[in-house]
Amino acid sequence: MSRIAALLIIFSLAACGMKGPLERPSGPAPEPLLGSGKTAAKDVSTTTRPQAQ
Repeated sequence: MSRIAALLIIFSLAACGMKGPLERPSGPAPEPLLGSGKTAAKDVSTTTRPQAQ
């Protein structure tokens, strides 16, 4: 029984790579299901330099 299970696992793993490389579908990316996906980062940069005294 263990030989049959081992052969089944080996053939299953071998079959995983037989479809070829994955390709992305054409067109825009789909909307995320939950939330916006990424949060906007706050801009903490300064545009002026402090006055030296």
